[in-house]
Amino acid sequence: MTDDATAGPLLHDRRYIGLLGLAALIGVPLSLLAFGFLAAVHELEHLLWHSLPDALGYDELPAWWAIATLAVAGVLVGLVVKHLPGNGGHVPADGFSAGGSSPVSVPGIVLAAAAGLSLGAVLGPEAPLIGLGGGLALLATRWTRFASDAQTTAVVSGAGSAAAISAIFGNPLVAAIMFLEIVGLARRSPGT
Repeated sequence: MTDDATAGPLLHDRRYIGLLGLAALIGVPLSLLAFGFLAAVHELEHLLWHSLPDALGYDELPAWWAIATLAVAGVLVGLVVKHLPGNGGHVPADGFSAGGSSPVSVPGIVLAAAAGLSLGAVLGPEAPLIGLGGGLALLATRWTRFASDAQTTAVVSGAGSAAAISAIFGNPLVAAIMFLEIVGLARRSPGT
């Protein structure tokens, strides 16, 4: 990227304005998809933790229910990690990365996250949403003129990740701030 002294002319560059437009066009549907994913996981949680036990005749959850669901989650997530590309998503301990997930890893991320979140094995949806948003953003740009530039795909992937995670907070302003942080981290990382 450029240093701060030359950032002014960059803001008026047609390619930069096109990139911002592409990020905005991708961000809105990605936010909606992320919200849909969270709603589906919520419905699945309700089914597995309320409707299913009730249908089986339990007035309250038996003590073994949580252990059984965690075991099922472990098996399902393990199968996803072993058999689908992308290992079920990035390792959350690695933090944000502007490179994002590859589009081929999105099905594994969705399946592992849905199983883990709904069955109680994952503490939160943040890491799966980051991977989902980044991967889908890269998929959306695969056939555009932006796809061949690594720096541009990193920005678009970061925008996708920020847009997807904004579904948790219910506010696109949070996504904008996170996007600026992601881009800032990429800018300060070695080799960029």
